[in-house]
Amino acid sequence: MNANTVPRPATSVATPTRLRALDVFRGVTIFAMMLVNKQGAHDGGYAPLQHVPWHGATPTDWIFPFFLFMVGVALPFSIARRRQQGATNAELMRHAVSRAAILFVLGIFDKNFPFLTQTLDTFRIPGVLQRIAFCYLAGTALVLYTSRRTQALVASSLLVGYWGLLAFVPVPGLGVVPMTREFASQNWGAWLDQLTMGRHLGYGGHTWDANGLLSSLPSIVTLQAGIVAAWALEGGLTRAALSRLVWLGVAGVAAGWVWGGFQPLIGLAILGEPSVQGAWVFPINKMIWTSSYVLYTAGLAWLSLAACLWVLDRRPTPEAPAWARPFVYLGTNAITAYLVSGVASKLLHLWKVAGADGTSMSAWDWAQHHVFAPLIPSVPLASLVHSIAFALIWVAMCAWMYRRRIFVKL
Repeated sequence: MNANTVPRPATSVATPTRLRALDVFRGVTIFAMMLVNKQGAHDGGYAPLQHVPWHGATPTDWIFPFFLFMVGVALPFSIARRRQQGATNAELMRHAVSRAAILFVLGIFDKNFPFLTQTLDTFRIPGVLQRIAFCYLAGTALVLYTSRRTQALVASSLLVGYWGLLAFVPVPGLGVVPMTREFASQNWGAWLDQLTMGRHLGYGGHTWDANGLLSSLPSIVTLQAGIVAAWALEGGLTRAALSRLVWLGVAGVAAGWVWGGFQPLIGLAILGEPSVQGAWVFPINKMIWTSSYVLYTAGLAWLSLAACLWVLDRRPTPEAPAWARPFVYLGTNAITAYLVSGVASKLLHLWKVAGADGTSMSAWDWAQHHVFAPLIPSVPLASLVHSIAFALIWVAMCAWMYRRRIFVKL
């Protein structure tokens, strides 16, 4: 295909006015990420704010796939807008490569700051922003150079092929490795991580990584789910478009749960081992980003986007409702909020403060023990209030940036 050829996927997606719902959805996700990653207490927080150790998923485990999904939603619209400005496929791909490289470098900084325990042999390479960069680059190439039918075939092949590899193909020197936590350092993902990145990994004593190379392949499908949402909205925000998103969401959640072997449902969480066993079962698992997890979280993302669109964009008003504005502020400067809050949290954990008994603790722990815990007897609630207070600082920062029309773009 010629580099300047305009295939159907991009040109058929009209450029909309900015979707307020997408900004709010992104802002809610960033806010939730802060509550999860910056908990006041190191333990004793509410269960929905904890990652599942292995099989299953809590609302905490929805956050990362939601980010990837939203990148996918914005991608076709962004490409269509730039094409209207005269950009060719080659120019769009160069821009994507540049943007992905910046994201990757920022991710390396984020994962290794403040560089006190890492060496050149062990600094961590994989991470959240690194995976977003990889999936964004792959998604851009698919939208630019392939048809929708081909993209559907790629998504299906990645999900089924990943399951087949982990379930049936022997790892060199080990045989077929069970998909259990005990073998996390020996499965195909760990084998590939060790082969390509050595000790530049973040789990199991530098033997594997939850954001490693192999599990990044099904992550591409998470981003593609967002592209499908953009296709559903290409005719405008109609009742039919919202219905399509809802039905996609229901089908995704159901398919993921069935393929996961009917893992136990507890409140908003899926916890524990599959209820049924069989060769076809592929448990919902964020740590190795299983195909059932992709379908399950894609379904939740489609439903969440439909809900946000129904509430916020079905009858647009000049300004977002008061309750939604903090999330608009965060959503329009999401990368800035993510990086700056992460750096600040690490610095607060490094800054030592002397206690009344002469011992020292981090400034973060001092605030938990001397400010929030005395005011709130419940440990989980005190931890949550601490996290909310921290998140509100960055809401205020992003509100200041929003009012001055400062939007940091890559």
